[in-house]
Amino acid sequence: MNQLTSKQQIYNYLQKMSQHFQLDRFSNFTTITISKELSISRSLTSQYLNELVKDDLVVKISSRPVYYLSKNALEQIYHVVLKQNEYISIHELMQELKYNSPDLKDFQKSVGYDGSLSYPISQIKSALLYPDGLPIILYGERGTGKMYLVSCMKEFCQNHLNEKGHIVLDVKKVSLHEERTAQMEDLFGYEHNGEVKKGILENSDGKMLCIQDAQYLSDQAQEKIADFLRYGYFCREGNEYVRVQSKVRLVLCIENEPRISLNENLLINVPVICHIPSLQERSEDERTRLVVHFFQEEQERLKRKILISEKLCNFLVNHQFQGNISDLQKSIKAICANAFSETTHEEEMEVRIYHLPTHLLEQMSVDKYEKEEATFVRIDSFEKHELGEKMIQMWEQLLNAYVDLKNKVNSQARFLEIGQDAVRHYYDVLVFEQSYHDARIDAMNSLVMDVLNIVKNAKNIILPVNCAYVLTRMIISTGRNTSLLNQWESNYSKDIQECLQTMSDMMMNESIIADQIIKQIKTATNVSLSNMNKIFLMLNIRMYNKELQGQDTMGIILSHGYSTASSIADAANSLLNHYIFEAIDMPLDTPVEEITKKLNEYINNNMHLKNIILLVDMGSLEEIGDVISDTMNVGVINNISTSLALNVGMKMIQHHDLETILSESCGENQCHYKILSVAKREKAIAITNDVSVSVSEKLSHLLQNSLPKKVDIKFIEYDYDCLQKNKHEDPLFEKYDVVLMVKPLSLKLKGVRSVSLEDIMNFKDIDILNSIFKPYLDEDEIEEFNQNLLKNFSIQSVMENLTILNPQKLLDFVSESVQNLQLVMQKKFQSRTIIGIYIHICFLVERLVTKTAIEIYENLDDFASNHSDFIEQVNQSFDSMLKNYHVKMPISEIAYLYEYIADDEDERKVASDDEF
Repeated sequence: MNQLTSKQQIYNYLQKMSQHFQLDRFSNFTTITISKELSISRSLTSQYLNELVKDDLVVKISSRPVYYLSKNALEQIYHVVLKQNEYISIHELMQELKYNSPDLKDFQKSVGYDGSLSYPISQIKSALLYPDGLPIILYGERGTGKMYLVSCMKEFCQNHLNEKGHIVLDVKKVSLHEERTAQMEDLFGYEHNGEVKKGILENSDGKMLCIQDAQYLSDQAQEKIADFLRYGYFCREGNEYVRVQSKVRLVLCIENEPRISLNENLLINVPVICHIPSLQERSEDERTRLVVHFFQEEQERLKRKILISEKLCNFLVNHQFQGNISDLQKSIKAICANAFSETTHEEEMEVRIYHLPTHLLEQMSVDKYEKEEATFVRIDSFEKHELGEKMIQMWEQLLNAYVDLKNKVNSQARFLEIGQDAVRHYYDVLVFEQSYHDARIDAMNSLVMDVLNIVKNAKNIILPVNCAYVLTRMIISTGRNTSLLNQWESNYSKDIQECLQTMSDMMMNESIIADQIIKQIKTATNVSLSNMNKIFLMLNIRMYNKELQGQDTMGIILSHGYSTASSIADAANSLLNHYIFEAIDMPLDTPVEEITKKLNEYINNNMHLKNIILLVDMGSLEEIGDVISDTMNVGVINNISTSLALNVGMKMIQHHDLETILSESCGENQCHYKILSVAKREKAIAITNDVSVSVSEKLSHLLQNSLPKKVDIKFIEYDYDCLQKNKHEDPLFEKYDVVLMVKPLSLKLKGVRSVSLEDIMNFKDIDILNSIFKPYLDEDEIEEFNQNLLKNFSIQSVMENLTILNPQKLLDFVSESVQNLQLVMQKKFQSRTIIGIYIHICFLVERLVTKTAIEIYENLDDFASNHSDFIEQVNQSFDSMLKNYHVKMPISEIAYLYEYIADDEDERKVASDDEF
């Protein structure tokens, strides 16, 4: 029997898999999957696939990633003759197949079902699947799609419940001016002089009933509906003795917040309340998909291909429609009607800005320098860029890099570099592109942030500001049963596991910390993080903590008393700036068995440790080490004190072996006395900035990491607003001997030796820094310190450490914008001012993107009135950057930028009055 060639194997595989192809299951048709399944190299697989495309046997979809399907199989399944072999998108192929959404049912048809509508849809499904159903309230602005979701509910019940084909939807629209008696009789029916008329609640028995605009229900009607929901029956108007039962699936649609629109008794009896976001609250991607969807409907109706100008598309995506989706749809119908009336082409039609309805054209701001509408895009060429798809692209990039590492094509360093690039892209996607509101994210983000802060403080590590937010979004996304990402992880579980194991071997310390974070998140939220989540955490930890060292020894302080051990441990950890001591406080009557149990629990949860040092307060506890787990080395020291803990802790940080720590600490821990005539203040270097304390912490780490060794000076990250308010009267200067202040140029402090971040980055006034450290460093160490400063405080390095945005991209935008500002102002800023503006603007953009802009500024109205020209110049200069990040600069932020530039002019006139 002849053996099949590799090319034939690939074709047979595609022929077989394409028979079962589904729109949301494309992972089996990528080069990497085919290569893995058939054990053929990726390069050969790619070559043969493209040959099969040329042979007219295979269809190629040039998306990211590229997909390949059997052409013959598709033609047989859909009974069509495909006209081409290559398509620019999945959607284009589907259009030719005349089969837009093969497996999309009920809620899956909704734009945003796995995005902004994910949470309300999950609530609705839970209510519908509950036995006999639960009543539901949908609230959202007019035109947000509430009634569309109601129709999806009906279809969902038909698809998923035993009542297939029997669900009927009744709709009762309530009017604002509806007479109360008529409303009651219409809802509940009435009996009068032997005449009986059934109401809509009775007629909807066994059906689904939607009461539209339920905010207009009278108080009496709301109370009676509440009683019906509570007891399961109601009475017709005019007869309070006959009880009428009705099994109806009730949905109330309202426009305002429920507590404003409905009375409390009714709300108590409706357990499922869903908020439907406005059009503006949707992500830009979802708004684009809605625009494309409505144009596709008109394209089908008019039997003409529609080409849309990019300018018109951008307007429709970003315009704030008062009537939300309904107004958007009406506007697109009007646009197409205007374009259709003047087109002469029978096959296609162009839609432009001037086809907008008159009331929308009047709202447009006209720029006389704006280019004409030169670029048109086929409406069928738009693709949906869903969160799951973008995440899959990124993780496939990382997995491909792992395959190259395994095949020795790439080095470990290159693999980690690709991984960190993927993490940065992750932040772009999850923080800046997916900006819709989701109630779950707020709640989960708070819990995850608490966990990360605990671990950050315990392990003395740095994590980016938005790490908790991104991790939360990952958890929610991968937690959906219908998630593409969930399916992708399942398909590649073996490769992901291998990649994770390789990374854990390469980065053992990062793996241990990630495991601790995952465990605490599981405890706090009852959510188990996936292997991909762990990979993300490890790359974050590695990216921001390049010199992370493992800790194989921990100290546990045991002391009698309710907080003695905790006080000593907290003091030692704080003074050593390392979390190396745990504490066990115990009342005097605590049995040894209970202490032993706690110790063994700690050991079992920290199996990566090699040694444990027990510091106890009494000799009676010395023997406790004999009865605890023997899985690691245990040393015991008695007569615990803070001084002894500091001595032991310092040696643990220096990674001394267990025997040395125990013997030297005991020998050095002796009592001394001294009569103090004058109290001395501890020398300190204070770091502050006008962004946040967390940025000061990062600057402090950069400065400390530049030192060749630890020096006996305390580094303090201090609040900028306190210093700005108190100046040299601040308590900081009473408590510490502040030998140096690293501060912004805008902060003026008389009599305090200071340098600015801008001067450090310019390598100016370095002699001031050197003079501070000369008592602690020799000449060679000073030289090493200066070299480290050059490396760590380059503008690229500083921005990589201080901002979560892509630093190179952001700096390019800022550089262009600052250059524009100098041109329009006809001024040339000093180099130190330019660097300061760079830093200020970078953080400003980050605040705008993360919606934490500074809104408060003293005398803001006066500033706006007196400096309108400057405001216009800034908006003009920064226009390109602001559009790229989809943000607007508030006047308060422009005012702070004005102060910065004003300081530049002052610097030219007179030297700073706070320098020696």
